[in-house]
Order: sequence, then C-alpha cells, then structure tokens
Amino acid sequence: MVAAVLCGAVSCAADDKPFIWPLPKSYTRGTATVVVNPVGFEFRAAGDGASADLQAAFARYTAQYFPRRTPSADGGISAVEVTVTNDTAALQLGVDESYTLTVSAGGAAIRAATQFGAYHAMETLGQLIVFNATAKQYAIGSAPWRIDDAPRFSHRELLIDTSRHYQTLASLKIMVQSLTYAKINVVHWHIVDWQAFPYIAPSAPQIAKGAYSPQETYTQDDIKDVVDFARQRGVRIVMEVDTPGHASSMCAGFPEVCPSAGSPLDRYTALRPDTNATFDLLEKLMRDLLSVAPDAYFHIGGDEVHYDSWNNSPEVVAWMKARGYTAHDAYLYFVQRVTGIVQSLGRRVVGWDELWDNFGTQLDKSTIIQQWRSWSDITYAATSHGYNLLWSMDSATGWYLDSLGATWDMVYVQEPCSGLDSEQCKLVLGGGGSMWGETVDPSDIQQTVWPRLGAIAERLWSQRDATASADDAAERMRYFRCYLNAQGVAAAPVNNDKAREAPPGPGSCYAQ
Repeated sequence: MVAAVLCGAVSCAADDKPFIWPLPKSYTRGTATVVVNPVGFEFRAAGDGASADLQAAFARYTAQYFPRRTPSADGGISAVEVTVTNDTAALQLGVDESYTLTVSAGGAAIRAATQFGAYHAMETLGQLIVFNATAKQYAIGSAPWRIDDAPRFSHRELLIDTSRHYQTLASLKIMVQSLTYAKINVVHWHIVDWQAFPYIAPSAPQIAKGAYSPQETYTQDDIKDVVDFARQRGVRIVMEVDTPGHASSMCAGFPEVCPSAGSPLDRYTALRPDTNATFDLLEKLMRDLLSVAPDAYFHIGGDEVHYDSWNNSPEVVAWMKARGYTAHDAYLYFVQRVTGIVQSLGRRVVGWDELWDNFGTQLDKSTIIQQWRSWSDITYAATSHGYNLLWSMDSATGWYLDSLGATWDMVYVQEPCSGLDSEQCKLVLGGGGSMWGETVDPSDIQQTVWPRLGAIAERLWSQRDATASADDAAERMRYFRCYLNAQGVAAAPVNNDKAREAPPGPGSCYAQ
C-alpha cells in the first residue's frame, strides 16, 4: 500500500486500513486529496441510461453525500461514470454484488455487474467523501483509489422480530435503510410468534385476532411496501412463520389448529399435526406472504417444539396411536408436510437448527439449516453431509443482539467457518444478527442493533484474513459508528458494556 495522508476524517499511517466499513476485498490508494464538487453533481449511466431503481439510487446517494451547505465551487469531481451490465437483475441469493470503484483527479467511475453492486459502490464512495469544515468543501483523501470489492458470503441478514413488540412501518424502513451503510442485504422478518400475530392475511383475516391491537398489524399492502422499499436498496425480505411451536397466537383466530390441552398465548403449545386444518391454514398464510414477499426462500422455524400439548391432547394422542407415532415422529411428520407446502410454492425451506438436531439426514437435502445454539456442533455435522447452513449464533457469541452484554469485539471475532474445511465452508451461505424483540420496540431498536451489527457485517462481507483482530478494527469501528450517526442512525457508543447505553460523559464521538 502507498502511504496515505487522509483516511476518512483523521490521519492514518501507511499500514493502516482505510476508514471504509466493511473493509473492501482489495484496494490501492495514493497520497493526494481530490475535491468533490456538490454543485451540479451527478451520476452518469453508460449506454442506454439507467433503470428506475438505479436512477432512484443516484438521487438518494447524491443527497446522502452532501448534507451540509457549502459555497459555490469550481472544479473538482462533479460526476461519477456508472457502468452496469444488468441494472434490472432479480434480487435473490447469489446475485452478483461485486463492483469496482476508481477515484482520481480526473474523475470517479463505478463498474458493476448488477445494480446491487452499483449500490454498494455508491455507499463506499460516500464513506470516502469527507466534509472539511475549515475549507468548507467536500474532498476525498488518499487518492487515487482503486477498489475491487465483492462479499465473502451472499447472505448477510438482520432478523427483526415484530411479534414481541410491534415495529411500525416507519421503524422498519429506517432499519432497512440503515442496513445499506454496512452492506447487509437481508431482513429475516420473524413476523409472528406465540405472543402476537400482527398480520392480516387476505385468505384468513381472522388470524389477526392474535394481534396486540387492530392498530398493531400489517396489511398485505404494508408488507409489499416494505418489500419494495427494501428491494430498491438491494435488501431481500425473507419471511418466517415459525411452526409448529411458537405459534399459539394462531389459536385466537383458528382454535381448531391448536390442541385442546393448550391455550392461546402459551409458549409451549404446538400446532396440531393431526388435522388438515393446520396445514390448510399454513398454506394460505404462505401463499399470501409469498405473493408480496417473493423471495426464493421461506423460513419455517421449527425450533423449541414442546410435546406436552400433544401428549396431553386426546385428539392428538389418538391420532399418534393410530399411526404408531411418538411425539417425535409427529414432529417429523409436521416438518415434512410443511416442507412439502413450501416446495409446492416453488420455494426453498430454511429452518432453525433443532430440525437437524432431531432429524439430520431425514430432512430434504435442499433444507437450509440456520444454527443458533452455540453449544451444538451442527455447523460441522450439517455441512459434512452436504447441507447448506446459515450462522446466527446465540448469546454466547453475541450474534443474538438481544444479549446486551455482548460487546462489539465479542461479536467481531466469531467465524462461521471455524473448524470447517474449504468444501464445508462453501456450504455456509452466510448468516447474520438476530434482534429478538422482548425488550425492543421502535424507541430503542436502532441503538440496540447498531453498531454491533456492523461487526457482523464486516465478518460476513470482508475477507477472513483481513478481519482477524478486533483490536485492529477498533478505530475503524468507532469511525463507522460516527458515520452512522451522521446518517441519522441512532447507533450507540462503541465502548458500551451494555449495548444500547448512553455515552458515559462528555467527549468526542470518535472516542466513545
């Protein structure tokens, strides 16, 4: 690397990494400073012009780059040439997100295979642009730059739980927008759970009797609105309807799908496996959701299934006895029927790691296992049998963001491919952070998620050998937190012992 005079807003030594988060795959830089002129600044699409989504991104990023008023200026970079091979690519797992960004005194240019790579390039460019208050101008230090970048993992998610507390549409959109700053590209929407069912399904509207209130629900148009908003920013929405456990909020509107031994709002009630009414309802819900959230993947949950409500239900016991089933057999039957429904809708199943723990290779080979329990060695076992995996470890690692005692550096050093050989690692699609909602609502979700999700984002985007040390990343992390604040994201101080705590006292953002 060539010595640099400016990395972001502060000086840095020649061997320091640039203040870009997450760290790019490869880059070269120089020692010059290039002025960026906001007057008449524009992105220029090569060829036949830009798609509507790409044009919207041009407007969005132009506004993001220049939040402060400046005097009229002459000279400097006032345009970015953008070349995208396919700017109407479908947003699905594995879409090409790579890009090349160059910056010199002669101008700036972006090359990408898809619009999603171009979005990431525009975000990286924005992190390079710094306002100099003394000179009253925007500039990029350490030019010329060449950045060649692509993600290490294709699936980089934030789970948002809207059952334990309802998240407003405005809150959801703010969170989606915030993901783009760290190149997170999936919202895993855990839309319902046993506490509440905040979705008005068109084919089964009475299901919303399980909501906290009529105001705390999502209509079909609401979900489509969020999905469209996210797609325009390169963020997939993967829906989860957890079954057969964590589902007793369905009992309020459809008591026939719950065992007589259970009751609404009981975390230990599991949906009845002995009646087609259960599977008919689930198919309706999945059809409705997939009609507006058309990702190729659907999460069926499958975790923490308690057998008591089945074993204490005369109807379920009689059904199991007639089939020669144990409760464990009934659990497998349930999973296989739901898997069949998802596949009949042209989607691929994702499920929590209890599915593997209970059934292993009895699961359809297309099933994606999402590991959350740190005490279970499912990562090695599932990938050794050729199953794809997502890595979202629990409080012991800090990727469960409701664990407020998990500091960013604990989160940062976790490695999804630890203990795996290269072929097994190829089966790890990625993973992400889980923002379970027991103590999170719109008032505190941003500072609970950020900046710790940034640590997960860099682990999933950047090259493994470049992100081995949290100590090496600490200064960049503090800078990134301040960058989030500058974008209007209520990211908590980096050095908190309890995640979302306020600053301990007066001081610079870059020191907290």
